[in-house]
Amino acid sequence: MTLERLRDVVTGTVPNAIMPLFWQKGGPVEVVREEMERIADAGIGAVILEARPHPEFLGDGWWRDVDAVLEIARRRGMTVWFFDDDTFPTGHAGGAVEAAPAELRRRFLTERHTDAVGPARGASFIVERRKFWGPEAAQEPGQLLRVLAYPRAEDSDELVGDPVDLTDRIVDGVVHWDVPDGWWRVFFLAVGEGGGSEPHARHIDYLDAGSTQLLIDTVYERIHARYADEFGTTIGGFFSDEPGLYNDPDTFDFDSRLGKPVPLPWNDAVATALSDRLGRDATPLLPLLWMPAGGRERELRYAYMDTVSRLYSDNFGRRLGDWCRAHGVEYIGHVIEDNGSHARLGPGAGHYFRAMAGQDMAGVDIIGGQVVPGFSRGPFGNLGGAADGEFFHFGLAKLASSAAHLDPLKHGRAMCETIGAYGWYAGLRLFTWLTNHLLVRGVTHIVPHAFSPAPFPDPDCPPHFYARGNNPQYPHQHLLSAYTNRLSHLLQGGAHVAPFAVLYHADAEWLGDAMPSERPLRLLMEAQLDADIVPADALPTAGADGSRLSVGDETYDALIVPGSAYLPSHVARELLLLDDAGVPVVFVGSVPDVAGSGGIDANALKLRFRPVSQKRLVDAVSAMTDRAVRLDRPAASLRVLRRDLGDADVIMLVNESVREAVRTTATLPRAGEVVAFDAVTGTLAEVPGVSDGRSTSVGLDLGPGQSLVLLVGSPSAWEGLPVRPAAERGAPVELAPTWAVAIATAGEPTYAEWSELDVLRPLSDPDLLPRFSGTARYTASFDSEGVAAEHVLELGDVFELATVRLNGVDLGTRIAPPYRFDVPAGVLNGSNMIEIEVTNTLAKAQPDFFSAFAQQEPSGLLGPVTLATVTRRSAP
Repeated sequence: MTLERLRDVVTGTVPNAIMPLFWQKGGPVEVVREEMERIADAGIGAVILEARPHPEFLGDGWWRDVDAVLEIARRRGMTVWFFDDDTFPTGHAGGAVEAAPAELRRRFLTERHTDAVGPARGASFIVERRKFWGPEAAQEPGQLLRVLAYPRAEDSDELVGDPVDLTDRIVDGVVHWDVPDGWWRVFFLAVGEGGGSEPHARHIDYLDAGSTQLLIDTVYERIHARYADEFGTTIGGFFSDEPGLYNDPDTFDFDSRLGKPVPLPWNDAVATALSDRLGRDATPLLPLLWMPAGGRERELRYAYMDTVSRLYSDNFGRRLGDWCRAHGVEYIGHVIEDNGSHARLGPGAGHYFRAMAGQDMAGVDIIGGQVVPGFSRGPFGNLGGAADGEFFHFGLAKLASSAAHLDPLKHGRAMCETIGAYGWYAGLRLFTWLTNHLLVRGVTHIVPHAFSPAPFPDPDCPPHFYARGNNPQYPHQHLLSAYTNRLSHLLQGGAHVAPFAVLYHADAEWLGDAMPSERPLRLLMEAQLDADIVPADALPTAGADGSRLSVGDETYDALIVPGSAYLPSHVARELLLLDDAGVPVVFVGSVPDVAGSGGIDANALKLRFRPVSQKRLVDAVSAMTDRAVRLDRPAASLRVLRRDLGDADVIMLVNESVREAVRTTATLPRAGEVVAFDAVTGTLAEVPGVSDGRSTSVGLDLGPGQSLVLLVGSPSAWEGLPVRPAAERGAPVELAPTWAVAIATAGEPTYAEWSELDVLRPLSDPDLLPRFSGTARYTASFDSEGVAAEHVLELGDVFELATVRLNGVDLGTRIAPPYRFDVPAGVLNGSNMIEIEVTNTLAKAQPDFFSAFAQQEPSGLLGPVTLATVTRRSAP
């Protein structure tokens, strides 16, 4: 039976998967209306209203603009989502926090200490010590919680004994104590509002349900009161942008974690939960959140991180999600994930999967040049400083897609905010690359960043896709929309097939040194072995399906555990049980000790398991699965996604190299016939393959940046749909005429003649048109033989969009490689006229702050331009 989703994508009747941010900036409402119309014209079916820049959030001007957006959305069948606050990140609650009772505002646990040496009879210590300079000078010291003295090592910060409670020795602001022999550290613990990231000082306490209610009452309820009738129809829901703990004065220290001398999130619930977890009053142990204590700190630090990440989940994310679903809408968004911060303090939320637990889609973002083609392994410079290429290329999107696969609430959906703050150098070519990057990793919905109604040029995080008519690429935006919607729909069908699960490393990192999850993910993905990240929270309800690990609807042939110094005892217990059930458990690099109580020996894992080195990981696990795509020769740049649609598999392959082609034979883990789906044109074509009854082999030839979508299985899957016969191309013939070049900027109705080129070279060369942004039209004549045959025209390198007309026949537009155009039989003549329009980005004419972080592409048609005959098999 013909697959319904395949029929949908061929006929073009697919749901929307694109949800761009639409800046709300005030100004004339007519401009808001025009921008909304242009979004719809671009084939986009939803918008997320970004409130941050609007001067009247929840005021008269805001409601006026939202009314206009909703009127157009109703008429054009679009969905509208709301950013849920007036600032970035979510948490200001529209200013409600400033007038809220003290118990609903953020509080922090802080420490300061004074070192002492004894014996010293009659010593004393001043309790209050306030700076007289810097931001801390204006902060209240907070409420004193406890004064504790710990013996310490002479030559380090190590705490080496039990504390002495000095709190009851305070007289008139002074602690009096006869210091015993040795070296001591006297800690003054306090709880107050001061500390943390200064820009977030007036944000809610994400760990407190009552504080989150401030956000609900101020924003969610007011929007519902005005537009209740459109909830669940025109209004899709709410979007939280990068809420987090923000306890570190260094706001975006992505490595902020316990041990750093910064304030820590705190409230009564944290205090109670910690004491309950430890079975005793946790207060005397609190200095160990900052100081080492010979390993005794591990239990407390793990308990603290476990506590705050669960409180965040229960009292913020889940609470907002429950409110949305009770009101007929959905809740989406993302936290800060950069460079591993998703498992840490600072701007992070402590635990990615818990942070996403209340949301109806999993979410991440790629902005500011975080994912850049060619930088998938080591560090590289971008807007945020030094980016971890391994995390951004192999960990980030996998966090979202894994949460989508594992959490039934999400129905397999994951979204990514992308392309924003890359700068004007980022056009549809890079956007297509990023879209493929996300789709092949299992992300299903794209949140472009952004459409702006501000006067051009708006410096606020370009590129902007319409830019008040000044973006020369905007007329072709609908092509990427159609491409994205088709692939998103097709790749949500059936069941995701990933051979392996990789254990989420958060629990291990809270205890000490730990390999991040993205390390084994990279090794696997470079060998075309797909995997999900699975948090330890999912293991107690996981099952063993034969020798496979079963988590929800997903099954994995092995669980791969990144090496670490320690794992908590409850996680170790689950790993031992899986091994008992016959599920392969593979430790990479090292086998950890077991930390904490729980009836498991500290060496239990080391007695059972032997580690596999990173170098040997792929060889060690490859034989454990028969569900992976295999290649005749290694291709580390090739990414693979497989979904079982029933009668056929759909397999997406993407060559992410910027330099090398992938030319090899791939063995697909399914027997049957093969067709390729071209998401640009919505067409199917036969692919020659050889099946042995268990698998099917096909040839791959993917240039840098190119993708391929194959369906393999029973021909009944595409029965009744048009399938072009397989083609064989003859030897290409290069066209090397003299090209007449004319130019036009965005919106100009006519081209101005510029010059001629005997040899194709970048128009951005300094002696040609280095500051030109717009469309260059290349016109030439050439003679041809074999005119009755079908041909294929290849343009070679193009920067970056190309539209071709041959003898007056429109051959279409390509927005990314391959710049390949079918030439139907009968179009070519003995003498021919070709017209190629090439559109670059605005970066040449509008060099901006964000683009200065990127390597700039050339402009124009670089070629070589070739023409080859095509011979097709008889129709299948």
